[in-house]
Amino acid sequence: MTSIGVPQRRVLIVEDDVPLRSALLEAVKQGGFQALAAPDGAAAVKILEDVSIDVVLLDIGLPFVNGWQVLSQLDAQQVPAVIIISARGDERDKIRALDMGADDYLAKPFGAEELLARVRAVLRRSEPDAGPSLVVRAEDVTIDLAHHAVFRGGREIRLSPTEYVLLAELAKNAGTVMEHRKLLRRVWGPAYLDERNYLRTFVQRLRAKLEANPEVPRAIVTVGGRGYRFGEPPVPD
Repeated sequence: MTSIGVPQRRVLIVEDDVPLRSALLEAVKQGGFQALAAPDGAAAVKILEDVSIDVVLLDIGLPFVNGWQVLSQLDAQQVPAVIIISARGDERDKIRALDMGADDYLAKPFGAEELLARVRAVLRRSEPDAGPSLVVRAEDVTIDLAHHAVFRGGREIRLSPTEYVLLAELAKNAGTVMEHRKLLRRVWGPAYLDERNYLRTFVQRLRAKLEANPEVPRAIVTVGGRGYRFGEPPVPD
C-alpha cells in the first residue's frame, strides 16, 4: 500500500509478448508501483516523451524499433534507471547493454519477486543516502557528496544513478583500494558478488566521462587484481 502523500514510482514495461506484458503489469502493480506498458519501441519512446518514468523494463527483441534503439535514446530522455529483460542471456549482450547505459540485465525466465527486487534496488541507487558534508577531489574531478554533484574542470557532469553511487563509494574512501567484491556488494548488493563485468563496465563509463584520457586513468585507478582507488594514496608522515 502506498503511503498518503508519497507518490507511486512509475515503471514502464516495454514488452511485445502480450501474456508476459500482462503478467509484468500485474507484478509491478502488486509491488506497489504505478505500471505503464508499451508493446514496442516506438510506443515506448512516445510515452517517455510525455510521462516522467522512474524505471524502464526494456525487452531487446521488440518489433519496429528494437530495444537497442530505445536504449540508445534513453539518456536524452533523462530516464533514471533501465533494466533490460531479455531471453538472450549471452554475456556479450549483457555487456553491450551495460555499455549503452542500462543499470541491470535480467534474463528470462524470472520470477516476480526477483524482478521487484531488481526494481527496488535501482530505485535505491537513484536516491542515495545523504552523503557527508565532504568535497573530494582527484585530478580535475570534484565530488560534492552532500549535494550529489560531480564536476570535471568546473563543469558539472551528469551521471546515471548507478554511476554516481559507485563513484561516491570510491570517493568516500579516497586514496584507499576498494576491493571488487566490496564495491559490488555496496553498489549492487550481495547477489552480484561475482558480476565483475558490471563493475568493469561502470568504471569504464565513469572514466569516459571524467578522465582526460580514459586509456590512462589518473582519477579512478585500477589496482591490479584487487580493485579500484579514487585518487592517490595518502602520503605517510
